[in-house]
Amino acid sequence: MKCPYCNSVMRLGTIQADNLLSWTPDGESPKGATRWAKSPNSIVLAKYFMLAPAVIDAFYCPDCQKIIINVDNTK
Repeated sequence: MKCPYCNSVMRLGTIQADNLLSWTPDGESPKGATRWAKSPNSIVLAKYFMLAPAVIDAFYCPDCQKIIINVDNTK
């Protein structure tokens, strides 16, 4: 994949977390007392399953240090 910022070749890799991996809008905080809590407007990027971590593919540009993630909320 070509980087949309600098046109360099991006490297495919993964981002993972021990529980829920989500993006939260600025100014909001997770609602709830558990480590799986999220704000109402959060976008879930990946969910944990049983004992496996939450994992999502991501492209990284080593030149401009940007990461691009395709969000798929259907999983």
